[in-house]
Amino acid sequence: MKSSGTIFSITKLSLSMAIGFAVSAQALFACPCSEIKIPALGKDFSISEGLAFMKTDGYKKEFDKAIADAREICEKHKGEKNLAIVSDIDETVLDNSKFFATQKQPGWEGWDKWVDSADDMTLKPTAEFLGWARKNGIAVFFITGRSENERKDTIANLVKAGIAYDGLYMRPDNDHSPAEDMKTIYRKQIAEMGFKTIVSIGDQFSDLAGGYAEDCEKLPNKMYFIP
Repeated sequence: MKSSGTIFSITKLSLSMAIGFAVSAQALFACPCSEIKIPALGKDFSISEGLAFMKTDGYKKEFDKAIADAREICEKHKGEKNLAIVSDIDETVLDNSKFFATQKQPGWEGWDKWVDSADDMTLKPTAEFLGWARKNGIAVFFITGRSENERKDTIANLVKAGIAYDGLYMRPDNDHSPAEDMKTIYRKQIAEMGFKTIVSIGDQFSDLAGGYAEDCEKLPNKMYFIP
């Protein structure tokens, strides 16, 4: 599902089991990725409640604070070489709320068609932050739970949204490993290329856990939980 980056960093089966739940700790969150622990499931949230939360001032406040903190970290590293940001995609830079508004929890029907449409809305605060970072010499790598067979349509959606990046890491087809494990492997590969990831950003704790990033910023999401 997400993205563990993506709503789709987990398989459809895993997502259908996890969707509709949220962790108890959805507050503002930032710390070294090596210190992040994925919490146990807390209170249940329905898709409708999660969608409603996205329209509140609380959601906007959490989201904007995470982006502001990420930018502050980048400012502190200005002038350094080989810096990188790692970002999730779904509910981080692309907004799938139009898709979820059609679903009956814990539905997943029609996801492939939705991805094919490349019609996700853009989460502008994240998109603008990533654009600013690249203009300031920081590489942007996406690590998503979307499968490789969705690469073409995912790129089409990113292009449509005007989002530039330097690498796109996707879940191998038929891979069912935990989102945390899959994403950690890719962050390690980025480090081995010689990049220093100064910020990792995503809407799931599993987007962030596992190390290989100096700072992590957790975006709010009460629609679903990906372990």
